[in-house]
Amino acid sequence: RDTLEAEVELGGVPLRLIDTAGLRDSSDPIERLGVERSRQAMEEAELILMLWDSSVPATQEDQELLETALSLAPTILIHTKTDLPSAPVPFLNLSPLPPVVELSTKTGEGLADLEAAVAQLFPKGSDSAYGELLSNARQAQAAQRALEGVERARQALEAGMTPDALLTDVEEALQALGELTGQSVGEDVTARIFQRFCVGK
Repeated sequence: RDTLEAEVELGGVPLRLIDTAGLRDSSDPIERLGVERSRQAMEEAELILMLWDSSVPATQEDQELLETALSLAPTILIHTKTDLPSAPVPFLNLSPLPPVVELSTKTGEGLADLEAAVAQLFPKGSDSAYGELLSNARQAQAAQRALEGVERARQALEAGMTPDALLTDVEEALQALGELTGQSVGEDVTARIFQRFCVGK
């Protein structure tokens, strides 16, 4: 039910990979919790790597998951276990298909193709630096809330208000940025920001 995270560089692109539980309907409450965490991770992702076990036939549920992924963020479909006999190619009625990579974790074959696919989606020299791509509405809204919080704080400072009066706006901006980065900002951070000020009680 838990997600596992690791930071890697793939195709020259720094990534924070989040390995999630599979997405499937289940009556088990523990498994449902894992599925919910997986859905949340998908909604927050800038890139989705959908793994399909190519040694077994794809299902309608697999195709629906792929369609969901494509609606949320740039997606790469990875056919895994390609060192085993393959089932018929899936998703033929889905158009357009996302980039497809055939990969064997046993032999490592296909890893270079995966790196190339990631690099193509996040090319160097593009207008947006890595980590600045807002790929869905939730991320755009969080960035807008952060901007608005900072702007309110700036206006309050220019109007001569004391730092304690704008603390709420700063905290709201930090919380919104935390939604983008996946890192929450604790009270100790805001305390350090304002430690040079004498904040009234």
